[in-house]
Amino acid sequence: MREVTVSYLVYCIFRGPLPAALEIPDGVGGYRVFTANYDGLGVALSKLPEPDPPFDMSNRLAYERVVESFYCHLTVVPIRFGCRVECPYDAVALLRENADAYRTHLRELDGFAEVGIQVCLGSPVAGAETSRRRILPDWLSLRSLLSTAAGPNAKQSSDLGAEPDATAPNALIENLCDSLHGSFVRHKVELPSSRKSGLLSLHFLVPRDSVETFRSAARHLPANPSLQLQLSGPWPPYNFVDALQR
Repeated sequence: MREVTVSYLVYCIFRGPLPAALEIPDGVGGYRVFTANYDGLGVALSKLPEPDPPFDMSNRLAYERVVESFYCHLTVVPIRFGCRVECPYDAVALLRENADAYRTHLRELDGFAEVGIQVCLGSPVAGAETSRRRILPDWLSLRSLLSTAAGPNAKQSSDLGAEPDATAPNALIENLCDSLHGSFVRHKVELPSSRKSGLLSLHFLVPRDSVETFRSAARHLPANPSLQLQLSGPWPPYNFVDALQR
């Protein structure tokens, strides 16, 4: 009989006690999610009997539901899907060893949400809004703080480079950001992975109390018949944890 090695999947790091209104859904594989704490910091975990959970839609959505349940009530640092520890004590050790970095980043993200705009280059339709759930980026990682093997589809944001002829996308990005100036504090760009994909993703860090203002401004961007804009969010700030990756 094959021995099953149990480890624990890490979802997010947060600050403060859990509010009474927080309802945590079951995690990946249907396992109960629980928390471990150290000096005002907390981390959400669930049991993971498989050493490498399948990187499929069902598991990724289960992961996102857990992170978003915490995010509805707390400031969180989302952890890349697949990051794990051998036991809850190791999670507490991570909090203890990196407490200052986590506290700093939680302060930086406090009161903010992520809103996304995807630009479908060359589409004849403009102004669309997506209703699908957001799927976390494959490249999101905290490898410097969590000891884990990266999944086969994982890549780092630094790998996202421009095509040699990037003049048109760069001009488009500049125009979009200028049009939304004052409604966000930071943005990140994910350029098309190839000339064929034609999908440009922009991620904006927006004050939570100004999300609807941002969304309204994005919906009223000047129409362009050659572009389709898809607006999504608000989400936990998946794309703005890069300061902890170094």
